Amino acid sequence: MMRQRLITGLGRMIGGIRSTPRLSLPAEHSFPADEPLSTLPVTVLDIETTGLNVARDRLLSIGALHCHGAQREAAPPLDLLVHPGVKIPKRATQIHGITDADVAFAPSFALIWSRLQAYWQGRVLIGHNIAFDLAVLRHEAERARLPFRPPSAVLDVCLLYAGLRPRRQNISLEQVAEDLGITVSGRHQALGDAEAAAAIWAHLLPPLGSRGIATLGAARDLMARQRDLIHGQTRAGWSVDLLLAS
Repeated sequence: MMRQRLITGLGRMIGGIRSTPRLSLPAEHSFPADEPLSTLPVTVLDIETTGLNVARDRLLSIGALHCHGAQREAAPPLDLLVHPGVKIPKRATQIHGITDADVAFAPSFALIWSRLQAYWQGRVLIGHNIAFDLAVLRHEAERARLPFRPPSAVLDVCLLYAGLRPRRQNISLEQVAEDLGITVSGRHQALGDAEAAAAIWAHLLPPLGSRGIATLGAARDLMARQRDLIHGQTRAGWSVDLLLAS
C-alpha cells in the first residue's frame, strides 16, 4: 500500500487535511467482545490512491478477500480499478504503476461503493494501517453524497504486530512480512497487498493466542494500547474511531 511508515513522515501528511467525516450509519451487525479470533469471518482490504492525504487524494483501486479465521475462503476476491475523477500524479504512478489510461474506462466510486460495502457486510474488516483505507473511503462517500456504513468491527495487523513486538521501529508491510517469513508478491497492488495482510493476519494468530489474546475484545485492547501509533494516525486524519469502536 502506498503510504509512509506511521512513526516518521506524518508531518508531511497533516497539512490541509480536514477532519474525517462523521456522518456514518451504524453497522448492521456487531460481534461480541468474546468472539474468538480463530473463527472470525473477515474481509482483508487494501487500496491504492493518488496520494497520502486522506481528505484530498482519490481512490484508484481496491483489493479484498474473505477469510474464516486464518483460512482463506473460496469466495472470489475483489480486484477493482476505480476512476478517480482527476489525473493521477506521476509520483503516485511510480509507486503503484496505475496510469490514467488504466482507469480511463473504470467505474466511478459511486458505482462500486455498494458492492464494496456488501463485500465486508457482517465481517470484521482487517488490513495493514486499515484506518487509512477507511478514511479515504469515508471521504469518497462524502464526496459522492453516499451513506457510509462502517464494517462490523475493524482490526489493524500493524497495531497488533506492534503490540507483540513493541521494540520494532519499522512496521511497514514489507518489514512485518519479512519478520514473519512471508513472501510478498504484487507489492503496491491492492489485491497483492491485501493478500500479504491476510498472510500476516494468519501468522499473528498463534503468537496472539499464546499471549492470551484470543478474542476480538482482547485484540481491540491490544490495539488501543499502541498510543503513540494511534496518536499519529489520529493527527493524520485516519479513521481511528472505527478501530477503537466497541
